Amino acid sequence: MSQLTSLQTKVAGQILSAIASGDLQPGSHLKEVELTQRLGVSRSPIRSALSYLAEQKLIEPLPQQGFRVPLQTTSGLAQQASELHNEEDDLYTRVIDDRLNQLLPDQISESDLLRRYNVGKSVLRRCLLRLSDEGVMQRKHGHGWLFLPTLSSPQTRFESYRFRMLLEPAGLLEPSFKINAEQFRRCRERQLELLEGQVDGQRFFESNAEFHELLATASGNTYILQAIQQQNRLRRLTEFHSASNVERVKVSCREHLAILDALEQGDHEWASTLLHRHLEVASKMGVARNKG
Repeated sequence: MSQLTSLQTKVAGQILSAIASGDLQPGSHLKEVELTQRLGVSRSPIRSALSYLAEQKLIEPLPQQGFRVPLQTTSGLAQQASELHNEEDDLYTRVIDDRLNQLLPDQISESDLLRRYNVGKSVLRRCLLRLSDEGVMQRKHGHGWLFLPTLSSPQTRFESYRFRMLLEPAGLLEPSFKINAEQFRRCRERQLELLEGQVDGQRFFESNAEFHELLATASGNTYILQAIQQQNRLRRLTEFHSASNVERVKVSCREHLAILDALEQGDHEWASTLLHRHLEVASKMGVARNKG
């Protein structure tokens, strides 16, 4: 098949990781609908990722249609999952680091990036598409790429938190608020993994963004969700490496879990109060590039 896109590569890696961890058991049917719910993407990248994994003989086709986890899985699946996007992840980190250190201009061409980073065109293209999907960069009309505005000053970060303090706690009180039990369960698991494991900046940002977008989704208000997604896009570049305060990360995870507890117990008022307090504390640290 043709070269995987950035999203398809990420999905294939996530499926392999789930198989390696035992989350997807040997012999289980890999259903597109279930995988779209698990990974939060549409069927198209799921379908492409499954086809790629079948070509690599990492999963098995079923007689009628679809795929399953092999009854006997090969060793090294976790390593293969990591290798699917390691080179792209390395480039992604380097581009963000260089942008944060003001080593990259607002506008840059692909040829300049190829010369600077000495990577293959396909790796660069996937990385640029990923940065575009995340709202960090945008293809210019005509030629080259443009870095989009971010929360690059203490004042803009403070204003962002104030905006979120007005919006996010109110979302928990929407009459349309509804918990998706499976999504809440997976979110809780990731918060516990961070709380008990080693802190990684990118991983914390992703799980943190997931938590706040999960609550916005549960509000049932599309405009609240769109606003929080935009805030996460703006925060991505400046908060990519902001997990250096390990104790604050642990506290943040505990606060997230307390909010989930209150919601699952039906106490939306208390959850809203906890979320407002969580963002208020984070806003005071946000000017120092800490996250909430």
